[in-house]
Amino acid sequence: MIDLFGLLYGVAKDIKKHRQWVEEDKLVDIDWLELSGLKAKTEAEGMTLRWSKADKVATRQLEGYEIVYEIDKGKRVRRRLVLRDGLILTGKRTRA
Repeated sequence: MIDLFGLLYGVAKDIKKHRQWVEEDKLVDIDWLELSGLKAKTEAEGMTLRWSKADKVATRQLEGYEIVYEIDKGKRVRRRLVLRDGLILTGKRTRA
């Protein structure tokens, strides 16, 4: 009986680990937004984009901004978009 619980615990732990998303930084440049089509896509969804310093992200979140991620569902990875000087891409929904 104890062996069964140990087996079930091991399986559940592996499933939980597999379902977790990994978060990474993706180094981009200013032109990447246009060339990737992300700027057009987010503007069509009613979002205003803004680059923010890392220490300002918490303040921007109070203003309604959120960090913009590039999502890879297959690999379960979400990438935060960062410029070489450390600015992070944030966005705010301006319409529903």
